[in-house]
Amino acid sequence: MTVKISATQTPYIHQWLDWLREEGKSQHTIKAYRLALGHLARWIELTYGEPFDATKTIPRDVRDWKSYQQSVEKAAPSTINQRLVAASSFYKWTVEQDLRQRDPTTDIKNIRLPKRQPKSLSYKELRRLIRSVANSGHLRDTAIIEVLAGTGIRVGELLGLQAGDVVVRDRSGWITVREGKHGSYREIPLTKDVRRALGDYLETHPYNREGHKYHQDSSAPLWIGKQGKITHRSSILRIINKYTLRAGLEPIGPHMLRHTFSALYLRANPDDLRGLAALLGHSDLNTVMVYTEPTLDDLAKRMQRVEAPVLESGK
Repeated sequence: MTVKISATQTPYIHQWLDWLREEGKSQHTIKAYRLALGHLARWIELTYGEPFDATKTIPRDVRDWKSYQQSVEKAAPSTINQRLVAASSFYKWTVEQDLRQRDPTTDIKNIRLPKRQPKSLSYKELRRLIRSVANSGHLRDTAIIEVLAGTGIRVGELLGLQAGDVVVRDRSGWITVREGKHGSYREIPLTKDVRRALGDYLETHPYNREGHKYHQDSSAPLWIGKQGKITHRSSILRIINKYTLRAGLEPIGPHMLRHTFSALYLRANPDDLRGLAALLGHSDLNTVMVYTEPTLDDLAKRMQRVEAPVLESGK
């Protein structure tokens, strides 16, 4: 169906789309916003039998459009929210351009979505990934993945590590993040497997081959590639997905290993939100609360446990 848009409105919409490009919005976002506005225009035409005119839209229109999507169209909440964001962007722009006096979307709230745990690898998937890189025999790549999965540090923090930031001993060890997010400093203990991976890599570190011990040159970059120091996140992404492919897993980003570490840590230490926050470099406990959000399967199992005593008693 062709949506009728007032001839006087067409230039405004094109100008808004051009403005989005100037603001640095991606082509994907611009396309999504254009489709969202088209959805609103189509709904207005079907509802009122008149061409879409941005200057005539009132708050009730936007509320009814939102309700239509929820009750009649039964669109996904995330889709509705995306359309509302697009409409809000457009109408704020029209106000700034003096095309209208008030933004009709101001008091329209997005649909509140239930919080979900960030996506992470299962324990079995993580083991497959680690086995994949370990069997490659590449000591640096093994150390990188073990550190990401075993400490939860951010990829930027990983790239910033120097040789002197690593302490590996027989029964203990830690890495020092000297400048994390917001300039924070923290020390993160290392498990036996992570210590072993780092120790094996450091024995073959290029600075060792030059006759130096890594701990004697604390400013030496920790991660070395063929072209020297590894500095780009894309390099870490390529390393990770080289081994996810070998392990038969879907491609992932380094941040998913941070989520994986967090999920597994809380599974082993259910009540230690403060400890997890310290390891991740968060000062606000609310930030790590997301890892405690139950899944639908978790809730179903808990409800079953509530019902079980009743069934056993026959009441």
